[in-house]
Amino acid sequence: MSYSPASIVTSGALPNLVAIHYEREAVPNLKAQTPFLSMTKQRPLPLRQGNQIQFYTYALLAANLNQSAEGTVGSPISESSTKIVATIGQYADFINSSDLALDVAIDDPGLLQNLANELNYRLALTLNSLVQITADSAVAVDSLVNIQLANGSYLTANNLRSAVQSLVSVNARPLVNNKFGGVIHPNVVRDILNDTSFNGLTDIVKRDPEMAKMLFELPKNDDVISFAGVTFKQTSTAPTVTISGNTYTTLISSEMMLSSPSFWERTQRMVRRTISCSFKVPRNREA
Repeated sequence: MSYSPASIVTSGALPNLVAIHYEREAVPNLKAQTPFLSMTKQRPLPLRQGNQIQFYTYALLAANLNQSAEGTVGSPISESSTKIVATIGQYADFINSSDLALDVAIDDPGLLQNLANELNYRLALTLNSLVQITADSAVAVDSLVNIQLANGSYLTANNLRSAVQSLVSVNARPLVNNKFGGVIHPNVVRDILNDTSFNGLTDIVKRDPEMAKMLFELPKNDDVISFAGVTFKQTSTAPTVTISGNTYTTLISSEMMLSSPSFWERTQRMVRRTISCSFKVPRNREA
């Protein structure tokens, strides 16, 4: 028995068959980790107290190796200090939308919420980038803690030991929990873990069953490597330089290496205001 081909198909003349189902929840975009601000010491700037914070530090006094003459007072020594001034800047963006767009958007949980999430990330990325740029420019302060590897070489456990001890050699203090803080690119983490040479990181951790677990698990972003007195956070925002291929910058931060002024009182007030106003008012539209 023969059959005739279907007379009704999706590419036919019935427009109601050409329909699209729109997913209401946006596909998550790939946002980077923004850990650079956590490498700083935040200093509150009170409201209505100017747009600058002035820090100061005293010069180190050297040891006195000369005996005092008996029965004499001697002469006083002098001391000096250095001031550092941080000036507050303002970075602002906004997105405006009509009330009709908010009412008809298919976004779940809502167009306003989704736009706010994207602006929040832009803010985090801005703060992250400002600290990163400042840290990169600060390497010229003390060349003893600026370690440059030859082009084509890879970061190793020995390099990490040398970097940490170079900070200790200038009496730098740990950032938090008696450890220095670090920011590292995921590709550099790969290089360190792929280094199977004797006394490399993988060679060390594989000898302890508990430590060896990190070799079989997805590296954590906030505690990707903790070794030689430094705990690293990984992020793709770690700067790269193209020199016959990609060259990555790895940061190790100590206490008071970087300071970031913050309007803490204003932040608290904005948070309270957001919480107190987080309600919805139903709107009635007339035909």
